[in-house]
Amino acid sequence: MKALSIHPYYAMGIMVGEKTVECRSWKTDYRGDILICATQKKYPGTIPGHALGVVELIDVVPFKKKHLKNALMDDYNPSDYAWILTNNRLIEPIPVKGKLSLWNFEDEDRIKYIPEEEWVLKPGDDPDEPGEWFKKFWEPLII
Repeated sequence: MKALSIHPYYAMGIMVGEKTVECRSWKTDYRGDILICATQKKYPGTIPGHALGVVELIDVVPFKKKHLKNALMDDYNPSDYAWILTNNRLIEPIPVKGKLSLWNFEDEDRIKYIPEEEWVLKPGDDPDEPGEWFKKFWEPLII
């Protein structure tokens, strides 16, 4: 499976659906599933050094001002690219050492998806109250 290393803050944002655009200085012809891996960078409130989930890369287009909000950014370089992400699926975090560029994660048998019904908010759920999946998988790893 293709994998992408991303700053832990942004990796978590992608996996919880707050970030649907990844800004990169390079483009790729690849489309399909990508394992989102948080880099080793220690940033408070994040999970560094772990694969957190899988998303689908559906398009890569020149980055425009309209992409800023969905990229969780305030500014951009006009030569950058917007990687459009959808269909996020959480996994049980896997310790990984990231790499540059789009790389191949060879241990696909280690990927264990968390069932969607365990992490998608339902009517009446309190969005400020962490779910059981969060308490079980993410909370112990947050620095």
